[in-house]
Amino acid sequence: MNELVEQLTLSVSSKITDALKKMELSRFQIVFVTDDHRILHGLITNGDLRRHLLASGNASDSVTVCMNRQFRSVHVNASREELLKLFDLGFHVIPRLDDDGHLVDLVTPEFDFASPEAPILTRARAPVRISFSGGGSDVTYFFVDRPGAVLSTTVALYSHATIVPHLDKRIGIFSEDLETEEHYESLMDLLRTESKGLLSSVISVIKPSYGFDLYVRSDFPVGSGLGGSSAVATAVVAAFNEMRLDRWSTYEVAELAFQAERLCFGVAGGWQDQYASAFGGFNLIELNNGKNLVHAIRMEPAILNELEASLILCNTNIKHDSGVLHGQQRDAFVQEAKTDNVEKMVALCRQMHKQLIRGELLDFGKSLGQGWQIKRELSPNISNSYLETIYKAAIDAGSIGGKLMGAGGGGFFMFFVQPQFRQEVTQKLRGLGCSISSFRFETEGVTSWRTKVH
Repeated sequence: MNELVEQLTLSVSSKITDALKKMELSRFQIVFVTDDHRILHGLITNGDLRRHLLASGNASDSVTVCMNRQFRSVHVNASREELLKLFDLGFHVIPRLDDDGHLVDLVTPEFDFASPEAPILTRARAPVRISFSGGGSDVTYFFVDRPGAVLSTTVALYSHATIVPHLDKRIGIFSEDLETEEHYESLMDLLRTESKGLLSSVISVIKPSYGFDLYVRSDFPVGSGLGGSSAVATAVVAAFNEMRLDRWSTYEVAELAFQAERLCFGVAGGWQDQYASAFGGFNLIELNNGKNLVHAIRMEPAILNELEASLILCNTNIKHDSGVLHGQQRDAFVQEAKTDNVEKMVALCRQMHKQLIRGELLDFGKSLGQGWQIKRELSPNISNSYLETIYKAAIDAGSIGGKLMGAGGGGFFMFFVQPQFRQEVTQKLRGLGCSISSFRFETEGVTSWRTKVH
């Protein structure tokens, strides 16, 4: 029972004088009359008392003689909205009653309607990318001396991250994709661990001051060549970003994901995956020794829809290790001076950018094939006899061009196919043990939000 109830309630056995005293001590010109069981029987306003006394009533009379039995009350579980509407109608004190009519408390406009801060969790999802051209020019050892450029977009396949904070310092990490769990007594315990996975590497970069459980799952297979590990890192960074008051920018989210994956976790690779997943949509990503820039590409809806309808995403069902492949390509780049090939890919990337925004999609599809021929020359490990068989079967069945996603060695192929050849191409690919993955372009990048812990 709150203090206001004590100030403004009288027993049914009280006198008019008792009501006058109560009103004298309160700014509210009203009292509520209850019995010994706290059941509310009525209320008396200052006007009720004046009218009673002017009508020759006596101050020693019982309060029940002028009590108003027709009063407005609300149930104890009444919503904030219901109370606010009554206050807006001019009520100053509203009694709240339980199911049996007992007075539980009295509410005024100053009542604390703001609910106490509830425990929250944060979530984020980051899309994977498909790269059309320029891969290989996004590695630092190339663009530190000459400009690189990558043309890519994101698709509606996501990595999902959820953070549930603790009151203590414990850390739990749960990967649904890898079917693994990690448990640490504190952040220091995690930082002292020498062999860190990708998720613990992200945490070591963020260094949160609170305990939490981190849950991660993905819509795509491990080793897909779609930049999946970068999407994972980006989603986790964004989930932590949702906890911050001083929010990181999209560039900072991508760079923190790069730091965690490439430098701390130690997976060799370029910069495009993190930028693509963080920004989302169609982008021309320019990289150089100064500032990397992400340029969003505006396209007519008809061009966007036609391109989506013309692409086939084919899972070879071969997992690959992009870090190992990138390391091999870096060695080949240094030892065999493969700069000319990468520079050709950058030039082709800029050509495909123009083809894309002008809607020259047949030329764009042919350029995909040209890019694949250039990429194959970067390292003997990018392709193999089985991958070559898949590519040749798609071309023979009517595909204009295509390329392998990611660093190579496995993962997903993407083919550009005109409608009259689509069925034959998909049949040939399935006959070789591949599976066709449905996809939609995703125009947004990483997204994060918070909600109450259920």
